[in-house]
Amino acid sequence: MRLQLNDEQELLRNTFAELFAAESSCARVRAAEPLGFDPALWKTLIETEVVGIRVPEGSGGTGASLLDAALVAEQAGRHLASAPLVEAMVAARLIAQSGGSAAEEWLQKLLSGSSLMSFALFPGTDPQLVAGGAVADAVVGLDGDDLVVVERSAAQAALGNLGSSPVTRWSLGGDRVVLASGEAARQAFSVAREEWKLLTAASLAGLAHRALEIAADYASDRVQFDRLIGTFQGVAHPLADAVTQVDGAHFLVWRAIWSIATARPDAASLVSLAFAWSAESASTAVSRSLHTFGGYGLSMEYDIQLYNRRGKAWALLAGDPRDELLRAAERSWDGVQVPLPEAGDIGIDFGLGEKAEKFRAEIRDFFDENLTDELRAHARYDWEGHHPGFHKVLTQKGLAFASWPEKYGGQGRDPYEMTVLKEEFHRAGWSTHPIGTTRLIGETLLRFASEEIKTTVIGQVCAGEAVMSMGYSEPGSGSDIAAAQTRAVRDGDEWVINGQKMFTSGANHAQYVFLLTRTDTEAKKHRGLTMFLVPLDTPGVEIQPIDTIGDERTNATYYTDVRVPDSCRVGDVNGGWEVLAYALEL
Repeated sequence: MRLQLNDEQELLRNTFAELFAAESSCARVRAAEPLGFDPALWKTLIETEVVGIRVPEGSGGTGASLLDAALVAEQAGRHLASAPLVEAMVAARLIAQSGGSAAEEWLQKLLSGSSLMSFALFPGTDPQLVAGGAVADAVVGLDGDDLVVVERSAAQAALGNLGSSPVTRWSLGGDRVVLASGEAARQAFSVAREEWKLLTAASLAGLAHRALEIAADYASDRVQFDRLIGTFQGVAHPLADAVTQVDGAHFLVWRAIWSIATARPDAASLVSLAFAWSAESASTAVSRSLHTFGGYGLSMEYDIQLYNRRGKAWALLAGDPRDELLRAAERSWDGVQVPLPEAGDIGIDFGLGEKAEKFRAEIRDFFDENLTDELRAHARYDWEGHHPGFHKVLTQKGLAFASWPEKYGGQGRDPYEMTVLKEEFHRAGWSTHPIGTTRLIGETLLRFASEEIKTTVIGQVCAGEAVMSMGYSEPGSGSDIAAAQTRAVRDGDEWVINGQKMFTSGANHAQYVFLLTRTDTEAKKHRGLTMFLVPLDTPGVEIQPIDTIGDERTNATYYTDVRVPDSCRVGDVNGGWEVLAYALEL
């Protein structure tokens, strides 16, 4: 796997980041309203020759890769470029691939800047909304079997919209120039449409990233109730979730491009998923960013409203983005074939490597040979899918704790191989809940626990004789786990534990619980905590089921005068937060 850009790609991205920062400031964006077109910016873009970035060098372009174009589109989105750049780039490549004297003439008009051209997303002569159509001199699109160029008529005018996007309705009927006809024309149009989706998705990801940065800066400066609002969970958590979603959109676009470049069978479905997810995540990101500003977010003088309005508008240019999920389903499961653009030499690699793929084959063979009909009937994707007998088989094969060193029963597998392992568990439909929970607790024990625990418990775990559950949350402290009140009091060489835990998932199957307790009631809440590994068959432990709406069982666990030796303590007395933080990080 290689997701770092090469030097040329970094230079390209940085160059256009600086260009758009200088030529598409929020002040310039406002000045271009309500039409949403900045002629000076467009002139600059023509001079950089970026419109022809996907046009072959022999036709007057730069012949760059699809990823290169996406990098430019990200920066255009980040700075709300008031110009139909994506549509023009797509139109330029489409015309260049058509061939013929008419195509060559129109291509030179577009690349020279003498004619601004856009791309009609839908075939047919019915009037349709065209992105950039309000400022375009001509539009290229598909009518039946003909790829055509239609020039502007005097009757066409911009349609007002809250996104300040230069859209209007165009018809591909009437006077037009035919560039190509037949199957070749239909294929070329379909390819251009898929490329438009990817570049628009990249633009939306760039826009959303910048909106979240603006919101984070404000939340780090705005004080309410004597505190920075960024410290409130109701502000920070939604923004953090949005960042994760937008990062996913960003890399999903890249992965779709890589899948095209490597001719993977999922490439077409990934294009649709990338567009749908970018539209959804951008819409969420700009809404949450706007809300971070409270009432000020609705003020036209604040930049965040520019991102909110354009994020919503750009996502709707091809209709309801959720329709792409249906197309993804058709492409994944109905076998619908879609021609895709050439990606070129993109440099990045989402592959997991030969070593990991060899491991994948071994795991797949194992599951195919060992998952009997009886085991498949037992399988559930939760803790209730735990099967002690098959769990022991997995540990003997080294698949349960494959990342651990061999001396602890693992195979020393690297992160790429562990990714493959998780994927194959999912493919086989076998639960990873007991293994995953036990693995992260076990790794914490290997770092902090006594030698006695490492020798006995880790030995049991690696032999497939024990799994472990987490005892963190309590009725009065859910996500605020440091507020735990379950008490552990020293009594000679033993500790006496009293309290209650909620959501102790897997406790009804596990042999141990990794238990958070309070050992000093006078210390600050993060300083008076101590962790223990408690055998669940210890007298005084009671496990009660909690059924959930998802048909998944979790548990409430009660501890009444539970006595454990000091050897069950993990980490220092009152040093539990360090131990817990390590486990949470895992």
